[in-house]
Amino acid sequence: MKRVEKGQEPEALLAFRQQQPDATWDEMRNEDRGAAEACWRQAIADQHGLCAYCERKIDGWPAHKRRVEHFHPKSDSSPDKNWHLDWQNMLACCDGGEKEGSEQHPLPENLSCDAHKNHLSNEKKLPPQVESELYNPLHLPAFPNFFAFDKRTGELRADAAACAQTSLDAAKLTRSIEVSNLNCQRLKDRRRKEIVFNIERNKKTLRQKGYLPEQVPAALVKRYFNGKWPEFFTTIRCCLGKAAEDYLRAVNYQG
Repeated sequence: MKRVEKGQEPEALLAFRQQQPDATWDEMRNEDRGAAEACWRQAIADQHGLCAYCERKIDGWPAHKRRVEHFHPKSDSSPDKNWHLDWQNMLACCDGGEKEGSEQHPLPENLSCDAHKNHLSNEKKLPPQVESELYNPLHLPAFPNFFAFDKRTGELRADAAACAQTSLDAAKLTRSIEVSNLNCQRLKDRRRKEIVFNIERNKKTLRQKGYLPEQVPAALVKRYFNGKWPEFFTTIRCCLGKAAEDYLRAVNYQG
């Protein structure tokens, strides 16, 4: 989970809301599918192709495997606020592994992202005012890196020391990780096998090419961060440490 820098509201959403300010998301999707799709396209572009929570690369996924999530529950109706059509309440995310259940990764314990968040809401384990317990990716700082990563297990956790450098509450960040279930076995396995293994293999390749040990991290940063942000961005950022932070500051990273 990383900071998301929100782009401009899609014109199609603005036009629909001006015509039907009290409409629901489903009503807009049924009556003006183009407006709903415009929300997806802008949200996923803002997020550089990554799910707002697990950071899997989903910009090329079919519609049935990705969605526009409403951070604050749409069901929280209010005469003063229509959460359904609030652009600042929309994030692009994956299906949370709903269709990836297996003997190795059974459900619901391997749900993640908004799928697990919805599961907790249905179980009455999450209040409607989710902002009191969770961090919205839109409100996270770009620096410092406030996550720590265990290469052995694939687990992400809040870095209390880094949180103390900002206004972040480490306990609230930990709760955000738990609610999105970012440490379900399915995601830990993917991070460990696909990212850690890949980075270690690339380190070995660079050393074999004659790179000095102190040169390797900077070379890897350019490989991974040159262009659109890679899948599991935060995991890679943790693995590459200071070299990643130096590069991201140099390019004025904001999300």
